[in-house]
Amino acid sequence: MANYDDDAIATRGKLNDISPSMCMAKWLQVSLHLPQGRTHSCYHPPTHAIPLDELKANPNALHNTQFKLHERRQMLNGDRPKGCQYCWNVEDAANPPEGGRLSDRHYRSSEWWVKDAWNEVVENAWDHDIAPRYVEVNFNQACNFKCAYCSPHLSTAWEDDIKEHGSFNFDDGGGHNNVQELKTIGLMPLEVARKDNPYIEAFWKWFPDIYSNLKIFRMTGGEPLMDKNTFKVLDYIRDNPNPDLEVSLTTNMCPPDDSLFDKFIEKVKILEEPLIAENDPTVIEVDFDTLFEKPKSNDDGLRNIIFYVKDPKDGSHWKTWTQYILEETLHGIIAHEIQPNVDTISAEDIKQEFTGLGPCIEPDDNSFLYMNHYKRNNEWGKWNHIFDNVACKHISVFISVDGIGPQAEYMRDGLDFEKLKRNVDRLLTETTRVSVTFINTFNLLSVPSLRGFLDYMLELREKYGYQYQIDNKHKVLAQKIWFDLPYLRDPNWFNIQLCDQELLTVIEDNIDYMKANVCSDEVYGKTYKGFKNYEVLKLERDLAWAKEGEIMYEDELSDRLIRFYQYFTQYDKRRGLNFLETFPEMKEFWEEAAEEYQDKYHR
Repeated sequence: MANYDDDAIATRGKLNDISPSMCMAKWLQVSLHLPQGRTHSCYHPPTHAIPLDELKANPNALHNTQFKLHERRQMLNGDRPKGCQYCWNVEDAANPPEGGRLSDRHYRSSEWWVKDAWNEVVENAWDHDIAPRYVEVNFNQACNFKCAYCSPHLSTAWEDDIKEHGSFNFDDGGGHNNVQELKTIGLMPLEVARKDNPYIEAFWKWFPDIYSNLKIFRMTGGEPLMDKNTFKVLDYIRDNPNPDLEVSLTTNMCPPDDSLFDKFIEKVKILEEPLIAENDPTVIEVDFDTLFEKPKSNDDGLRNIIFYVKDPKDGSHWKTWTQYILEETLHGIIAHEIQPNVDTISAEDIKQEFTGLGPCIEPDDNSFLYMNHYKRNNEWGKWNHIFDNVACKHISVFISVDGIGPQAEYMRDGLDFEKLKRNVDRLLTETTRVSVTFINTFNLLSVPSLRGFLDYMLELREKYGYQYQIDNKHKVLAQKIWFDLPYLRDPNWFNIQLCDQELLTVIEDNIDYMKANVCSDEVYGKTYKGFKNYEVLKLERDLAWAKEGEIMYEDELSDRLIRFYQYFTQYDKRRGLNFLETFPEMKEFWEEAAEEYQDKYHR
């Protein structure tokens, strides 16, 4: 099993061959914020407007805006687009490892969904309209949460809060979440979008044109379970199967109406159902003890063959029969699975004998062998797989949560952490092909409960293991529990660059904790328990960026501390919360911030 970092390192070399600032996400990934009519390539750069005149002239302008074309040209010329500063910060952080620090542009450019489009990117001019492989869409700002670092332009609950209490005001004359200012810079939903949104209309005209090329489609918000377009997408996929597509949804896991979560579960179950019933006569099981002569045609509509290999010599029969299928170009119709008797044939022997024909065969702890899914990959292009029998390849749910328990609830006002845990368990037990990824937008307040968050990840990996069921016959080795730790940049007065030494030590201790619980690639690929090395590296990346705050000028540090104190003082008053009761570990930090405020404005 290839190491995630090894892939990124290899990709870094390929990107550098094009340009030292090249990133495939600028061509192949798009995030659409349709209430605002704005877009960006991934979630790191600031959004920019999609001009309606461009969109009317070219529906592809949802992705291929003139602004983005300019950034592509910059990258090809070796220049660094300003909006991509997140990655430049990571790569330029102090004390880089040998070869340089890996950023998200290296990881993103090494993802599986990039590979089939790599040549299209490098062989065409910078202003070539290209169909994205990864699409992320925000249909609506409707949300029942008021997360501490969020904004009215992404949450109707926040918009209601500002209408009731006004924006947050600071003694230096500044403010936060001022709706009028957000309108001025184009972040609040357009008035036209509140009625008949032309951007959503354009999306539904554009979506069928790009659908066949899509590898990942992700819905965000707001809270996507509160928007009808989310369910419209799921219905579209049901009616238009795309076995290469991974469907993703970013949710708070606590929608205001439980029926919305019920509806989502039912839609997922429908997408997981095989398109061919298990008793379908076109599915034939072949025992080599009674192997029939190879068919002269496929008039009978054969769709799937399951081979039971009982003796080593049977391998030659299987190989011959498979070669025939390839020669007769029936590989686009017939899917294959091999289940050998591993008491007589070792897994390694099977792999050595058969991988040259196409399938990658992996053993699990029960010594069954299953084909991995490499269809339409250049390396394994001649093979179908069992996922061809479903509406989409995979469903992943991204869960936004920045800690555990009351501290998580403080950061994400509206969260019921115990309800979130129950819904996670329900999702993982009632569905078969769903994975979950916890997105911890790592900020100052995430640090105290970081150990608890990591323990929760280990608990879930231990509980749900590594293997899940496709149907009564098919299993796939797969990772079900993922997590990511992207650091918060704004507001800068509670990102991790404000960490004092005590909080930095907490992060360092948790890096050591992760290292002590890292699984080797071999073990991890069989259990999907423990931590991966690349997960450790991501937290180390966060720490490196946090430590850059140590060189902050004294007056800038003071200003940020004061803003932190003023914001959360007002935040507590509006929400009926108490910072120190929730974060007793940060008492010393809070008192320092309070003292800075008193020294500047009340002494």
